[in-house]
Formats: sequence, structure tokens, C-alpha cells
Amino acid sequence: MTTRAGTPVPESEPYFDDLAELYERFTQVRDAVTSPIRKWLIEQLPPGSRALDAGCGSGNNCVLLTERYDEVVGVDIAQRMLDIAAAKPSRVPVRYDCRSALSLDPAQDGRFDLVMSVNAVFHMGPVQTVLPRLRDLVAPGGRLIVIDVTRPDGTPADLPSSYAFDTARIIYEASGDVEAAVDSMRMMLHPRWREMSATCLPLTDSEFTREYAAALPGVRITPNLIPTMTGAVWDAP
Repeated sequence: MTTRAGTPVPESEPYFDDLAELYERFTQVRDAVTSPIRKWLIEQLPPGSRALDAGCGSGNNCVLLTERYDEVVGVDIAQRMLDIAAAKPSRVPVRYDCRSALSLDPAQDGRFDLVMSVNAVFHMGPVQTVLPRLRDLVAPGGRLIVIDVTRPDGTPADLPSSYAFDTARIIYEASGDVEAAVDSMRMMLHPRWREMSATCLPLTDSEFTREYAAALPGVRITPNLIPTMTGAVWDAP
């Protein structure tokens, strides 16, 4: 059961309104119980009662969080993704809010025992801006968990045309699901995805380590959860 609140905040282009169904198929593989990403994520979840998923997409991780937290908030700028999320059952209602994660304010929205973002930070803007905003939403003693796309050092600024095929191969190797691999390739060859990719380039592995260490002193970084996906965990004092 879910509820929705808030109004759209046009701080970023909601590309995923046009990609919602294809992206939902992609996340079904990423968020499967057998996924190494999901296993790692569950191992990092801290105790507490209040959790935020920033860039929650279609809500798979929000549903997971309701199994551990009594109050779960999911924010995303793509209303179509939130419509998909709102239809998913959960232990407690999730409050889905169509807004930019950068609009969240501790004074108005409070702080959270867990702030989490999966495959979304590099879409939100410069990491030097995004990470401090997410960090400030973490309650004392709470935790920030980020899983984000990275690219190998030396990768050109313009992602090669083979990137969609490489990602499809990774999806197939992780799931054995041919249709999911084909859908991921369709998504990454979609005009809206290509338009988005021209403005939202993931950090290289070295850039990720450097920028996260600068913004989050003491951060623990786990590379290659699966190829091109890196995890980061930071505990608030």
C-alpha cells in the first residue's frame, strides 16, 4: 500500500517518464533477491525507524525498506515511475513525493536514520553538490548508502556506442534472462536515454573514490558490485 504527496519540481529533466516501463524491467533484474547488488544493500542497512530513498524510481527499494523501517519516503522527479511504485504492495505505506532530491531540507523534511540512493546520484547533478545535500539529511548516528554507475578509468568522456551492448551482456550474465538483456539494450538505445546520457556522465572509478572521500570523510567504498556499479557507505557522527 502506498500514498503519494507533493508536486513536481522541474529542477531536472524527467527523462524516465518516457523510459518508465523499460527501466522497470531493468530494475527487476538489478533488484532481484539473487542480485549481488541487493545482497550487498541488505547487509548495509542500519537500524532505525525512518528511511529515505532519493531517486526511488519504481519503488522496488522502498518496498524493501518497509520491511525494516516504519516510515519510508521515496522521492523522484519522474511521475510515471512513481505511478508504477504506488501500485506495489508494502508492509507499511510509502510516501512517494514527486520532487527533486536536491529540494529536500532537513529543517522542513527532517533527518533520516537511512538515506539511500541507487543508480541515481549521477543523474542528479554535480556530485560536489549532491553528496553534501544527501549527507545533511542523515540523522546523527544514521547512514548514507549510495550505489551508483561508474566507468573504468580511461573511458572516454563520450560513452562508446557499444555501451548498450556491454550493459546487456552484464544483465544477461547476472540474470540469465535474455529478454531482460534485450530490454536493457532497447532502453539504452532509446532517444531519450541517449539524450540523457549526453548530459549525465558517470564518474570514473578513480573520480568516484576521490569525490566521495572528499564529501564523506570515512566513507567505505566497494567497487564492482557488478561491473560498472560501485557502492559507498558513510556513517554520520
